[in-house]
Amino acid sequence: MIVLKKVAVAMLVATLFSPAISFADWNSLRPALDDARSRLERISRSSDFDDAKFNAGRAKSALEDAESAAASIDCPMAHSELDDAATMARRARDAYDSNEFSYNVRRAIRSYNDSIDYLRLCANAKR
Repeated sequence: MIVLKKVAVAMLVATLFSPAISFADWNSLRPALDDARSRLERISRSSDFDDAKFNAGRAKSALEDAESAAASIDCPMAHSELDDAATMARRARDAYDSNEFSYNVRRAIRSYNDSIDYLRLCANAKR
């Protein structure tokens, strides 16, 4: 039912973490990002619309945790993208139909992936 299965999995596989994100200051960030990625993947494996919406709510919480962790490492663009991802996950959770839901989940995944790119740039700049 959910069109996102292939799209979400493909986009999330592309977010493998580089070794650059291994600084001591970033210790809390990686687990938060892993949890957010895992929660986003669960949306694509949901069995029905209500289950997908429930998983979107859990993804929102995980993305907010990642956003808080990113705020502490002085990488404002990553922080902003994670904030956007959490907002889109909330909108997906609150969606009334599957089209609105799919649109917001895709945007959440895109923002999450963009945050990973910004984190890599910040990590490389701090080397």
